[in-house]
Amino acid sequence: MTTTLIDLTTVARDDRELRIALAGELDFHTAGQVGPSLRAVAACGHPRLVLDLRGLTFCDSAGIDLLTRLDRHCRAGGTRLLLSGVPPLVVKSIRVLAADRHLSFVVS
Repeated sequence: MTTTLIDLTTVARDDRELRIALAGELDFHTAGQVGPSLRAVAACGHPRLVLDLRGLTFCDSAGIDLLTRLDRHCRAGGTRLLLSGVPPLVVKSIRVLAADRHLSFVVS
């Protein structure tokens, strides 16, 4: 039996943005699971991709690396990646790793 440690759900979609919620643990193992799906939705041509992270219970450096790589992927395709509902401990980790220089946050 396999236990899912992360859940990826489409919350809203219109011509301007695609909103995706991540819930669970974003770590080395789960980043590899959701990375391809996130890159695929980023390539769908929406001007904005908003990741709602309020459901994250854990995020390590591999998860933050996934977010920074996804940001680069989005920018290359003309999509703006925005993070919303980022838990305080994840914000702290993002700042410690200096990833906040590249990642954009939005209040929603």
